[in-house]
Amino acid sequence: MSAIFQSHTANAPAIIAAVLRGQARGKHKLKLDRRCLQRLNQYQRYLCAQFGEVITKPSFDYISKKRDDWLIVGDHRGEIAGDIRLIIERHGIGIGMLVLHLQQLRAGHILTRVVADRRGQSLAKPTECLHGVHGENILSIPIRKFRSDFKSLAGLNIAKPRKAWKQDRIITHERDQNPCFYCSCPEINPAEVVVDIDGPRHGLSRNYTLGFTFAPFGNPLTVVHFLAWDRAHNPLNMNRTPVTVSDLVKLTQQINLSVRNFFAETEVRDYPILDGISNGWAGNTIYHQHFQFYQPEWPAPVVRARPVVGAPIIHRDDVRIQRLQWASPVYRIRADDSLNTGLVGNDLAGIWRLLGGSRKVPYKPFRDGYKPAESERVPAHTQNLYVPGGFLGTTAFLLLRDRELINFNPKARSPSKRSEEFPLHPKHNIGVLEATGTLIVDDRKAFKQMKRWAPRDISRQLQQTIAAVTPELEKVAEFEASVRDLYPQ
Repeated sequence: MSAIFQSHTANAPAIIAAVLRGQARGKHKLKLDRRCLQRLNQYQRYLCAQFGEVITKPSFDYISKKRDDWLIVGDHRGEIAGDIRLIIERHGIGIGMLVLHLQQLRAGHILTRVVADRRGQSLAKPTECLHGVHGENILSIPIRKFRSDFKSLAGLNIAKPRKAWKQDRIITHERDQNPCFYCSCPEINPAEVVVDIDGPRHGLSRNYTLGFTFAPFGNPLTVVHFLAWDRAHNPLNMNRTPVTVSDLVKLTQQINLSVRNFFAETEVRDYPILDGISNGWAGNTIYHQHFQFYQPEWPAPVVRARPVVGAPIIHRDDVRIQRLQWASPVYRIRADDSLNTGLVGNDLAGIWRLLGGSRKVPYKPFRDGYKPAESERVPAHTQNLYVPGGFLGTTAFLLLRDRELINFNPKARSPSKRSEEFPLHPKHNIGVLEATGTLIVDDRKAFKQMKRWAPRDISRQLQQTIAAVTPELEKVAEFEASVRDLYPQ
């Protein structure tokens, strides 16, 4: 008997019972819990009826836990990933990920309930939200503060404690040897199922892996929050590439078009519309290039922003580029064909990158005394991207960002009487959500204080947070001039 199994002999009865249950499960289909079904939307119940055999498969049968080793009994993740790939081949990426979302909920990778202060707390309900006078949002999502709390995550079977990681299965792409939580997720997260898609089969420039986060941007039953990351031996980092915008546009279009087409001949109309976002280097310290997709519970305020008064920057053929009335430079790209939206977006992101010149900065804070290598310094000019799913790729938003301007410190700004009455909260590592008007607050105490604010104070918090990341105005003017030169009237 190997040393690994010997260390788990104390759990032998439970391991044997799990194996037997797994064998029985192969003969008898599992049914979804009736109470769970009652909480689901109509589209989710429809998917359960169509793909229940996949949704009810557990990610594993049992975990035998030791302090420095976890033994997973009955690992079904590879089988489930194969099932989802077949669904994607037949029905598209969107339907495949909606089915996987339900499986991940049932498998416990995405929580619908937590215990806090010895009391159970349901997460499967509309997210508590505060609104500003211009539609700005402040969301309370306490589950996100546990993202790095491996002790709590281990108790929930979401992530192994660091001592139990098998180091030969941990992948790193960085010189400081920090783990890549994307490529290493099969080892770290025992319930997470990830699915590989081949880029050329979907008209994409590269291959991706898709998987769900256990800390979504809101109600875990409805936001359907998953990620797509670059799948390669030497993956791209978050630098802008010639195809960053077009791939995000294509993925957002395909996800939503497949969902719309699947339910077109049914009576189901409550299916989700998933938006696509990318932080670039602003609001992100993860080395790996990745996108995020989710259904907002409240629309992104930037969608309601009006164009700056005057002629559009560009209006040629089917393409229109307009700067919006916003606290920082935001540009809306519209085209009749989503292909042009992506291509023009690539051009604009490329122009902004080149205007940054040779200025580079560290891509994340490093420990004291650590000297970043040249490869750990990235172009200061970066971008946030937001692609609303409802437009099927014909509309995208480009936000000009500077990697050195990612934090909001209200104490550094000029004080006022209003600031003394309602002190604003600092925000670090501002990303596309905040930059488009939605602030996520992990701390319940801070959110409780904000609940006493008037809508104008909520707007003040968001507007000053957004304004804090405005790049150098001279560079913004150069950007607009370069765009006009690229697309002459």
